[in-house]
Amino acid sequence: MGHRCRFFAPNRWANLRAGRPAATRALRPPEYHGQTDMSFVNTNTAQAFADLRGAHYTFPRAQKLREGFEWMLTDYWSKALLGRRFEARGLLVTGPSRTGKSAEIEHLLAKVNDGETAMPDGRPAKIVSVMLAGTMTWKDLGVHTLREGLHLPTRGKMTQTEIWDMVGFQARAQGVHGIHYDECQHIFPRKSVEGRAMILDSFKSLLKNPDWPLMLVLSGVDELVGHIASEEQLAYLLRPVQFHEIGLQRPEDQQELNSLCFAYADKAGVDFSGLSSLDFFRRLACACGNRWGLAIEPLIDACVAARNSADMALTSEHFCRAFTARTALAPGYSPFSIEKFEPLFKGEKMFELWENKRAAAQR
Repeated sequence: MGHRCRFFAPNRWANLRAGRPAATRALRPPEYHGQTDMSFVNTNTAQAFADLRGAHYTFPRAQKLREGFEWMLTDYWSKALLGRRFEARGLLVTGPSRTGKSAEIEHLLAKVNDGETAMPDGRPAKIVSVMLAGTMTWKDLGVHTLREGLHLPTRGKMTQTEIWDMVGFQARAQGVHGIHYDECQHIFPRKSVEGRAMILDSFKSLLKNPDWPLMLVLSGVDELVGHIASEEQLAYLLRPVQFHEIGLQRPEDQQELNSLCFAYADKAGVDFSGLSSLDFFRRLACACGNRWGLAIEPLIDACVAARNSADMALTSEHFCRAFTARTALAPGYSPFSIEKFEPLFKGEKMFELWENKRAAAQR
C-alpha cells in the first residue's frame, strides 16, 4: 500500500507510568469466571471487548484539560478559603464532534469526584454533568439541571427564577461546586441577539452567584466559541481548551495515531508493527472521518477479531472487516482494501456515515 514509513512502538496508557505490566493490572476489568448457559453471549469475545473498552488511553490533550481543571479548582479553593464573596472560573472545551471531548471530561470528572479533593467547606469537590439534548430555553435548562445533575424532580408550576433559585439552593445543600454542560451549543440556535445575551448573562450569574458560586465546564462544537466570545466578561472567566481532528500533515498526529494503535494492539496481545506506516494511517484517518473518538472503534474491533482468530499480527483485512461491519458497506469495500481509496472515500462523508449509523441504532 505504497511507501511505508516506519514508526516506533510507544507505550502511553492512562495510569501506566510504571510500565506495561502495571498498566495491564490497572486497566483490566473484572474477569468472567465459569460458564453459564448463555447461548447468545460469546464470553471470550465479551471479555476481550471489555478489556479494551475499559482501558483509557492518555492523549496529550488530556494533560491540557487536566491543567485546566487544576487551574479552575485551585482558583475556587483559594477564593473560598477567604470566606468572602467571590466569582468562580470555568472552562470552555470545544472541538468537532467525536474528537473525544466528552470522554476526556468524564474521565477527569470521575477523578475530581473521587472524594480525594477536599474543599474549604469541609466537603469533597463535586462537579455534576448535564447533557443538553436539543434546543431548550433557559427555564428548560434549569429543570434539566435539577433532574439530571441534582437528581431532584420538579413538581407543579414553577417560574424560571424559582427553578434557578432551587438549583443554587440544592447545589449548596448537596455540596456541588460545579456543573458541566455538555453539547452546550444547543442552548443558542435560533435565539435572537437579546435572547442569546440573556443566556450568556445567566451563565455568568452562576459563576458570580453571591451565595454559592458554581464552576462551569461548557463543552460543545466549535460554534460555541463564537457565542461565548460575544460576552466579554463571560469569556474572560472561561479558560479555553481546544480539541482538534486528526491532521496527518502534523507529525505529532502521525506519532499519536501510531501510539494509539500500538497501545491497543499491545493490550490485545497482537502485533501492530506490520501496519505501522503513514499509508495505513491515512487509510485509518479516512475511515473514521478524521475523528480521534471514532478511530478507536474499528481499532478495538480489529484487535478482538485478530485475537479471536488466534492471529499474531493485525492486518488490513482485520480493519476492512471491522469497517464494513460497522458501516454496512459491501464486504471488502473499504479504505483498507482499495489501493486508490481517496476518490471513493471522503473523510467528512465517512463521518456522516458513522453518525447516521449511530443515530439509527439509537432509534
